[in-house]
Amino acid sequence: MSSIPDIDAIRPIEKRLAIVTNWGFFASFGMCFLLSGFSRAQWSFGLLGYAMLVAGFIGHVIINRVFDTGFTGGEIAFGLVAFGISAISFIGSWLFDPSFGSVNLGIGLTGFAAITACLVGYLVIKYGLRGSYLMIHSLHDR
Repeated sequence: MSSIPDIDAIRPIEKRLAIVTNWGFFASFGMCFLLSGFSRAQWSFGLLGYAMLVAGFIGHVIINRVFDTGFTGGEIAFGLVAFGISAISFIGSWLFDPSFGSVNLGIGLTGFAAITACLVGYLVIKYGLRGSYLMIHSLHDR
C-alpha cells in the first residue's frame, strides 16, 4: 500500500489554495485602499484599490490557465453577487450620503468601468471576439 495521494485528487485542492491565497492578498489590500480612497476622497488610494482588485482577477485567470480549468459556478455566482452588492451600495451612497462628493463618484465610476473592462477582456481572450459576440447574441435571442 502506497501512502502517496493521487495527483488528480490533489490538483483541485492546490487550485483552491492558490485562488484563496491570490484573493486573500489582492482583495484585502485592494479593499483597504478602496475604502481609504472613498473615506478621504482621494483618487490615488481609490484607484490603487481598484488596480489591486483587477490584479487579483488577472491572477485568478492565470491560476485557472495554469490548472487548465475555468471559473466554477460558485466563483461566477460570488462575483456577480459581490458586483451587485457593491453597485447597490455605491448607488445608495451617491443618493443618500450628503458627503459623497464628485471625487468619490469618479472613483466609483472608474472602478466599475475597470471591472466591466476586465469582464469583456476575459470573454474576448477566452472565446475570441466573434465567439463572445455570438454568445451574447444567442443569449439575447432567448
